Amino acid sequence: MDWEEIRDRRQESLLKMDRYQLVMVYDTLTDTQKQELIDFRQTLLDLPQDYDTADEAYANFPDRPSWM
Repeated sequence: MDWEEIRDRRQESLLKMDRYQLVMVYDTLTDTQKQELIDFRQTLLDLPQDYDTADEAYANFPDRPSWM
C-alpha cells in the first residue's frame, strides 16, 4: 500500500459519503447517524496526517457506518 492508493481509497469513501450530506437525505438521518457521519468523515480527512506510513493508514482505515 502506498500513499497514492490511500488517497484514492479515501477520495472514493468521501465521494460515497457526500451523498448523505445532501440536505434532503441528511434531514432524514437520526442524530446518531449524523454523528457517525461526522466522525467517519473527520477520520477520513485526518488519515494522512495521523499516520507516518501508508501501511499504517491502511491498517487503520475506518469502516463505514453500517447504515451507509
